[in-house]
Amino acid sequence: MKYLASIPRRPYVSNEEVIRNAFERNQLMLTDALLDFQLQYAGYYHQHKGEVFIYGMLHEKSTYLPSLDIDFDDDNPQDVLHTCMDCLPSEMRALNKQGVFYNDYRPVAESFTKYLEQRAFRWKLSQEVEWETINLPTHVQEAVKEEQSGKLEEYMVVEVSDQYARIYQLNQGLVIKSTQEQAIAWKIAGTRQQLFYFDL
Repeated sequence: MKYLASIPRRPYVSNEEVIRNAFERNQLMLTDALLDFQLQYAGYYHQHKGEVFIYGMLHEKSTYLPSLDIDFDDDNPQDVLHTCMDCLPSEMRALNKQGVFYNDYRPVAESFTKYLEQRAFRWKLSQEVEWETINLPTHVQEAVKEEQSGKLEEYMVVEVSDQYARIYQLNQGLVIKSTQEQAIAWKIAGTRQQLFYFDL
């Protein structure tokens, strides 16, 4: 993945025996999905709004959160959430045992790989031209959700969409990400775009 090659990677815990022992000592179940995440992605990081998000459940040195920090899904208290990024506690990022990626206690991607594919899609677009975020009014967001299975379906970018987020590229200058909570849009900076009968 070109996107991963473009971001830095810090030293990370990669020894499988060390990882297994740490989970066992803490009486936590280590699933294949959690182990794969640690081995593939630990140490990589990105910045968002000036804050650093370091991927991994075990870190050689944590800044904000202890290694193997856990929480629980409010909707399903039996579902343990494993903190998967060292970041400010208010920016909670986690995986459940199946590897579903959570942001602020909400599932947002079927896996961390899918989440990275979505980031990579936006990153690739930004390498070609400058994009700007469009704050969609509530009535436009509702229209997007109503049209997902109709007018928008043919524009879905299938390889980066899943049950939690659908990405639509309506033309070369307009992209929409629709989740259960909201719809977000990006357009090429300085352009005028139209979504249904709404000017953006």
